[in-house]
Amino acid sequence: MEIADAPRDEPAPPDEKEPGERRTRLSGAWTAIVVGLIALVVILVFILQNQQSVEVAFLMFHGHLPLAVAMLFALILGAVVVFAFGAARIFQLRMVAGRARKKGPGTTTQAD
Repeated sequence: MEIADAPRDEPAPPDEKEPGERRTRLSGAWTAIVVGLIALVVILVFILQNQQSVEVAFLMFHGHLPLAVAMLFALILGAVVVFAFGAARIFQLRMVAGRARKKGPGTTTQAD
């Protein structure tokens, strides 16, 4: 007769991980730091290899900058624009979700 609740000596299923194998916030932060440092090194090499001066005109501003610095400014400006649109969309979705919560369960609206 076998007891149903008795512990078994079988290995854990493949989807369960041992305590040292689980992803944690600290391991994610470590990975982000390493990737960030690699990106900074790549950017630094790019800047050092592209020192020739170019003329830049933006709205009422005119001047000369190293090519890499001008491209870096363009990248930052593009990232700010993407961030602004993304933040606006998240704000819009949160407002829709808040209205849906106030109306109660079972009612959903579509954000467009």
